[in-house]
Amino acid sequence: MVFILPRDIQQIDPRLTGDAFGLKVSRLIFASLVTIDPHSLEPIVDLAEHVEVVSPTLYRVKIKKGLKFSDGSELDAEDIVATFRSVVAPEISSRYARTYQRIRFMESLDAHTVDFHLVEPHATFLTDLELPIIREQDARRTFATSGSDLPVGAGPYRIISIKPGRIELRANRYWHRGEVLFPKVRMIVVQDDNTRALRMLAGAADLSLNAIPPLLVPLFFNRPEFRVTAAPGVGTTYLGLNTEVAPMNDVRIRRAIAYAIDRKSIIKGKFGGRARVARSWIAPGHWAYGDRTSYYDYDPKKARELLREAGLSTSETKSRTRLTLRIGNDRFRHSIARVIAAMLSDVGIDIDIRPTEVAMLIADLNHGHFQLTMLQVPEVIEPHTLSWFFASDKIPIPGRVEGANRWRFRNEKLDEALERGRRFHDREQRVIVYRQVQEILAQQLPVIPLWHEDSVAIANRRAWNYTVPRDGRFGTLARR
Repeated sequence: MVFILPRDIQQIDPRLTGDAFGLKVSRLIFASLVTIDPHSLEPIVDLAEHVEVVSPTLYRVKIKKGLKFSDGSELDAEDIVATFRSVVAPEISSRYARTYQRIRFMESLDAHTVDFHLVEPHATFLTDLELPIIREQDARRTFATSGSDLPVGAGPYRIISIKPGRIELRANRYWHRGEVLFPKVRMIVVQDDNTRALRMLAGAADLSLNAIPPLLVPLFFNRPEFRVTAAPGVGTTYLGLNTEVAPMNDVRIRRAIAYAIDRKSIIKGKFGGRARVARSWIAPGHWAYGDRTSYYDYDPKKARELLREAGLSTSETKSRTRLTLRIGNDRFRHSIARVIAAMLSDVGIDIDIRPTEVAMLIADLNHGHFQLTMLQVPEVIEPHTLSWFFASDKIPIPGRVEGANRWRFRNEKLDEALERGRRFHDREQRVIVYRQVQEILAQQLPVIPLWHEDSVAIANRRAWNYTVPRDGRFGTLARR
């Protein structure tokens, strides 16, 4: 089964990967103690048979018996301990090291049982157990993205070969869940939007997931050889704003930008209605979603008022504010950026759109070299993930690899709320906290949530039994 991707993965090592496609592919190769159900979005056991919360600082994990890696070697408690130790080891330089430094120590009670002793209560630790497990013998090294030194995991697939533009996968016959849905998968990378669609139409690819731009999806309607299916997605497209530079450091400007964007028209015109307006990065249907979070409906008059209040000209003749919008080099996203630029121009803000290769774009954002940017966050399933993007101690600085608060946003009340959400184990208490978090972000707008795009799959007859996941990951290639 040929699965089409819009770009290459950057990293396959699950302790290092930060790009969306690297993360998704790595989860096919490696398995975790806990995983996320692709439809309910709730954490469920995977390699674990049972996770017991003995106390707020002690988690006891019992793994299934008979587990094996794809090379046939046994998977036991020593591999688990080695994996979690490696992610905090200085020589690995994992981007997730700080998350797992909350583990004070681990004990292997027997070959199938591990106790995790935490430094302090941490309510999100259940989802932290989603860390993919590697072999003990591999714990002190990192995996290359290409070449012959292929990683070995316990996920549904094993890698046969990996090189730029192509990944060959085969079913892992030792996978603890049994036979996979598609035993042989070839992933091919086609970077051009139109060429991806043409490859699908010509039968050169069998399946795409969120890889065909919405404007091209209608090409597959009314064709008996194709099936187009969708599920409400949990990713969020957003505008990020550098709150340290003028004029973006004025919340009135940020709110004016939010009021100036007609999200509903963009969803209708660019996505064919296959998206939902976003109030926050937490999507509707999630247990922490705040359905009363403040929202900036399209109101160009209000936008102009706020700009004038902030001392900016909205006249056609006087000197107008000019901002630069940084985006990736995706053609479809560029077309959306042009629409947003036109809407902002209508209220008095002129926009220069600057497309950049993704890796360079992220590097520039991390260094604060931007005013506005348009990006997508693929998922927020554990709401404490918001701390990674908005906590004051997650601003990228030289020498620190952890954190993606590229907006340079600092807010004591938000930091306090995120800390409470981390400590509370009771879900009702956490709901209250994360609704407060969403409201603070909505009021201060370090980012402007735009919409949650549907997860859309296009499949030919060879892939008709594929099920669309809400989380946009690739796990349903193996299991519906």
